[in-house]
Amino acid sequence: PASPTLHPAGLARARLPSPRVGHVVRRGVRQRRLQPGAMELTPDIGGSEVVGDVQVFTSPSSPGELFFKSQMQNPAHLHWGIPSKPFFDTRRVDTCKRLQDSYDIIRRELDRVIEARYDYEALMQKVGARDGEAGLVSKGEWKDYVLLDDGGGLAEGKYSPAELCPQTVELLKSLDPVRDCVSRRLGVAMFSSLSPGTHLKPHCGPTNLRLTCHLGLMIPDNVEIRVGTETRGWEEGKCLLFDDSFEHEVYHNGSSERIVLLANMWHPSVSPNEWELRANEARIARQTRAELGEYFYRKSQRRRS
Repeated sequence: PASPTLHPAGLARARLPSPRVGHVVRRGVRQRRLQPGAMELTPDIGGSEVVGDVQVFTSPSSPGELFFKSQMQNPAHLHWGIPSKPFFDTRRVDTCKRLQDSYDIIRRELDRVIEARYDYEALMQKVGARDGEAGLVSKGEWKDYVLLDDGGGLAEGKYSPAELCPQTVELLKSLDPVRDCVSRRLGVAMFSSLSPGTHLKPHCGPTNLRLTCHLGLMIPDNVEIRVGTETRGWEEGKCLLFDDSFEHEVYHNGSSERIVLLANMWHPSVSPNEWELRANEARIARQTRAELGEYFYRKSQRRRS
């Protein structure tokens, strides 16, 4: 599908591949029923406005704030019709089983990254240096070591993943839901490190087409993640699988570094023959969301002047 374009006077006519994409509903298409089993909180909807040929639902308490069915699940793109819940059963997902079975190998290669970090302090980058997520850290420090290229580049030479973590990299490349998700820039595969005292602010991921898997590698006590209204902790050698399109935040109240292998993957309910289509759908919706945000921001500024 073609990408939306901007007219000089405002938002363009967006050509979207499905009746409802994220916060945007095509005019003249009846709103679909809400997903059973999803968190049904009352959104703060005050009305809607037509911009070009898309209809945008707005919040009276915060002009330009756009909501769906739930204030706990507010990604830039929401695909209707797939199971929607904060946490998933890892026993039913082969990717999680294979990561857990390879824990010893992954843990040994993480030790090599940690050892290399003593020689090259910048080996693990602050999250946000590549993707603009630095604002999620309210206190403390969140760093990553990227294992698969997601378009942002990789460490090179003797510090590259191929040198330090060859078996982990090959394993991730063999996991089709992970490899394809990352290659289409819908996700990442990395070692994710939190320093003691870190708090990651509540936030939502970009789409519910993917899930996020955390394999616990170095897990101190008193570290928790809240997804939606559920709070859980990590275990070394065990995976947590969650839908990061739900609001989530992390508290590290422990005394030592927490490291997990973070791997985004396609939602199991999205079949491989749909991956290209759905990736394009998410890309268009995210671009449209950004344009809508810019439109409403400019409009609110005009009202104040």
